[in-house]
Amino acid sequence: MTFHPGAAWGAVLALAGTLLILLTRQGTPAGALAGLVVALCAAAGFGAAALLPLATFVLGAGVLTRAGRARKERLGAAEADRGRRGVPHVAAKLSLPALAGALAFFHAAPQGALALVYVASLAGAFADTAATEAGPLLGGRAYAIRGGGIAALPHGAPGGMSAGGFLAAALGAFAVAAGAHSVRLLDTTPTAWTAAGAGFLAGILESLLAGTAWGARVGHFGRNVFLSLASAALALSARAFGWAGS
Repeated sequence: MTFHPGAAWGAVLALAGTLLILLTRQGTPAGALAGLVVALCAAAGFGAAALLPLATFVLGAGVLTRAGRARKERLGAAEADRGRRGVPHVAAKLSLPALAGALAFFHAAPQGALALVYVASLAGAFADTAATEAGPLLGGRAYAIRGGGIAALPHGAPGGMSAGGFLAAALGAFAVAAGAHSVRLLDTTPTAWTAAGAGFLAGILESLLAGTAWGARVGHFGRNVFLSLASAALALSARAFGWAGS
């Protein structure tokens, strides 16, 4: 049980990020506090470097949620409460990254595998949010698989994704992984590509799940938990087969 050498700087950055979230009203006070716990776990296990991919998702999601809000409201695709994230949002998408950081702190698993899980789950989270928030702004129809065929859906409908949404999802996943690679949290290019690819593919799987009866039963937050787990599972599978580098 050892704090990462960069944990102190990470804690300072985590506190600054929490203050920014509160000042910009991107999250509720309880949600911001839950996010602080996630950031502190990440910093304890991975150091200050872990805050860049986390901030890419959290702050990037805030920007995308507010962008073009009037248009998204007209389309019925806007988030409730002006997109302010609360504890359920944090728990659904950031519990696994927090767990990865805690396990790294306790040296409970190989550091490389935990870093990959951490980044891949954040890549999946941002891919999903980017598709949801940017898709309606980029135009085009949204489609989903329904009853064995492809059906057109309004933007904001569970499982629907447009061509613009696919592009936004890919860019979101890449942004998280590229940031992690730039600060050497993921130390090889193949590992970074694996994290990005796992997050993007998990986002597609989550969209497919949303159109099923089981997806409807587990609801929005349950599907987000699935998204995190799928991102991690895909990334670890690639690592096991040697596709993610060392």
